[in-house]
Amino acid sequence: MEQIESPASRPRLVTPVTLGHVDALPDGPHAAAALARTLDQFDGRRDLDEIARDEPALPRALLDELVGTLDEAGLIDDDAPVASRAGAEVILEIEDLVEQYCEETLYRNPFWRACLDTRSPGDLPERLAIGMVIENWHFLFRESYFDAPVLSYVPSTPVRLTLNRFFSEEYGHDEILLRALNFAGLSRADMLDAIPLPETMGLCNALAYWSHSDPLFFFTTLGLLEGQGMQHDSFIQACERAQLPDGLVGPLKTHATINLNAAHGSLTRAIFHDVPVLDAATVARMKAQLRLFVELYDDFYTAVWHYYTSDAPLLRRVSDL
Repeated sequence: MEQIESPASRPRLVTPVTLGHVDALPDGPHAAAALARTLDQFDGRRDLDEIARDEPALPRALLDELVGTLDEAGLIDDDAPVASRAGAEVILEIEDLVEQYCEETLYRNPFWRACLDTRSPGDLPERLAIGMVIENWHFLFRESYFDAPVLSYVPSTPVRLTLNRFFSEEYGHDEILLRALNFAGLSRADMLDAIPLPETMGLCNALAYWSHSDPLFFFTTLGLLEGQGMQHDSFIQACERAQLPDGLVGPLKTHATINLNAAHGSLTRAIFHDVPVLDAATVARMKAQLRLFVELYDDFYTAVWHYYTSDAPLLRRVSDL
């Protein structure tokens, strides 16, 4: 457990104090000069033990009395230091938690098991692959729902610039996937008439909520969403091993290459590198929400598997309601 020092151990004056404010000065010019230097050192950066060692002309008892008197007069800042850690350190810890939760859920769901188990044609149904592209298109088409709220992120200019650069690179990626859907016989009009699976919309809505209400936590989700640490896309590799048509797989590879070359998988680390400190309460709040996010992401892929391996219509159309 982190220990927090009392305010008096590293005294910080809330306003400058000079010898003219002191009623009874210590005897001798050297002691008075030492007292003046001591008052200048009450800036919250040094503790009393250090100050006492540097000013042997002033007894420690006198220093304690001085700080006590100043504190009673309301001249010592009583706000205790906040326990904090660097954002670059915290995000590594969060990544470990995300990986742990993914091992328990996402990496075991039927969609990803099917991708990893694909070895030859027929192992990965083409309808399932098309369904994955359909839901991914729905997700990217609605990306502004959850990216736009953080583009004006006020607390950090470097973070804001990183986010705007990312959004400009992401803009229009749904159009790349639309080319794959066109090959599968689906037009733009078809997709605009289509309804995403509830789990797809649920993930979009959750991200939009976090983006509006808790931007720092939203930033932690981007690593998993953008394939952090991945040099290859398991879904695309499965499509290639299943020898699915290049007209379907080609646009997916184009999209993945753009993300890889733009280092989108490192986006979260880049953001938190520019977050100098995070207090303990913020870190705890972010960690507490991670499992829910991973479960929503797991639900997304599981729903893709269940719906697109069934006999249900390929598109859930508004016009059919």
